[in-house]
Amino acid sequence: MIKGVVYVLKQTHPITKSAQSEDFLTTTPDLLQSALAVTTALIYVGAAARQLLTLDGRRHRAPWDVTALAVLAVSCHLAIFLLDLEKGVLDLGFYKISSLIFLVMGMITVVSLLVRPLQMVIIATFPFSALAVLVSAFAPPTGQPLAGLESGLLAHIVSSLLAFGVLTLTSLQGALLSVQTQRLRSHNTRGIVRLLPALDTMGQMFFELLAAGVLWLTVAVVSGGLFVDDLLGQQLVHKTVLTTLSWALLTLTLVVHWQRGLRISTALSLVFLGYGLMAIGFFGSKLVVELLL
Repeated sequence: MIKGVVYVLKQTHPITKSAQSEDFLTTTPDLLQSALAVTTALIYVGAAARQLLTLDGRRHRAPWDVTALAVLAVSCHLAIFLLDLEKGVLDLGFYKISSLIFLVMGMITVVSLLVRPLQMVIIATFPFSALAVLVSAFAPPTGQPLAGLESGLLAHIVSSLLAFGVLTLTSLQGALLSVQTQRLRSHNTRGIVRLLPALDTMGQMFFELLAAGVLWLTVAVVSGGLFVDDLLGQQLVHKTVLTTLSWALLTLTLVVHWQRGLRISTALSLVFLGYGLMAIGFFGSKLVVELLL
């Protein structure tokens, strides 16, 4: 009887150990991503805090240590996304896509820092990037992962993410420009105004970002029309209409500015409206379907 029990234990123990090993191997990437997410969030916050401590409107470049932290944070963020891709599917749930948009914004910010003084953007966006990374890593999944995407549909997704990221930066730049304009009109040059670049530089950066955002939004709209099935179906009609209205409004703003010039207050109002329409179309349905219903 005892020998039989020992025999059974010997036979079952390797199987149990093998199962435990498989469970460990399947959970290791999740543990790695969780640790990487926490590290990335800390670096994002560290870069924003360091930039805040060294902020100076007369600087045309971010300090080297801030740039290094920004590059490291974005690189870690990108590594998290690549680990997700290794699973063979693309998760575009509400939390995941929010993290992707902040990744795009971070990449654009890092590249732009080489030629433009976008230091205030680091302070404004990096704490939210940290939050997006943590929520994406630890919150339960909300969307249906996609697999086997065709190249045309993938191009639409990438261009949409780039458009939303660039236009979010445009709106943030516009908000800073609006505050700066109002303070200067009231002859108040204290506080945040002293920390911002010259008004002409701020305006130029605003329209440069707007042009880049409109370009990518145009690619997204065209690729959507070519490669997305049933754009006017029940699930996509509101997103299609709002995105098209946003594209038309932002394009009109840019064209009129190039041809005749626009008052900065008018341009800001039109851009905020266009971005709001796009944000509602982009995130509104996801918020309702994935989180509220």
